[in-house]
Amino acid sequence: MIPGTLPSTVAESRCLVIGAASGIGRATAAQLRASGAAVVGADLPSAHWPAESAGSTLAMDVTDPSSVAAAVSAAGQQMGGLDAVVNCAGILGPVASALAVSVEDFERIVKINLTGAFIVSQAVLPGMAEAGYGRLLHISSTAGKEGVINMPAYSASKAGILGLVKSLAKEFALSGVTVNALAPGNVITPLFDEVPAEQQAAQAARIPMGRFGTPAEAASLIEFIISPAASYTTGFVFDLSGGRATY
Repeated sequence: MIPGTLPSTVAESRCLVIGAASGIGRATAAQLRASGAAVVGADLPSAHWPAESAGSTLAMDVTDPSSVAAAVSAAGQQMGGLDAVVNCAGILGPVASALAVSVEDFERIVKINLTGAFIVSQAVLPGMAEAGYGRLLHISSTAGKEGVINMPAYSASKAGILGLVKSLAKEFALSGVTVNALAPGNVITPLFDEVPAEQQAAQAARIPMGRFGTPAEAASLIEFIISPAASYTTGFVFDLSGGRATY
């Protein structure tokens, strides 16, 4: 892409995918690369990267503002700018009664899932606003919409992302930057493997489509949300739940 010009297609976009070593993040990075976009993936220093990511990865800890700032800067330098950021970083935490979850565990989950999203937002939005174009997408969850039993911290952190996105979207609405959220239901990822089988079965029974989603389905929707074509939607929570939670 010519320096100083704005992307007109996904293929012309320069994308940073956070949490790209596995799950939805990995599928999203692969999908965007297949569509011709320039992609840099970021994940924890301890992450095990898939072979297709070789040469385009960075270390990032979303709870550390200096780590996030350094990775965002490096990604922009590698690609000559930054048009879209997809933040898939997050943890599930213990699946247990609220009465059994420690304050320390609760704060740790919120710090990674919600405070991390805020830190990422602070790092990328100024540059996007200055360029007059940008797409920022945070991954929330149906747990943030409706609450999930035995996941109090996860539900609270993902609900917080919804409020964060709506606030940021209004603040940057005139800048050419959109800020949205994706709320997956049950998508088959390593994170979902942490949910006990009994609870997985109970959640499956609540899905009108009768099945769990896939990372590839998430990636396809994400590609549209961060594309130049999605120019008039901001502050929105996109559903990816098989009809379970469409509001």
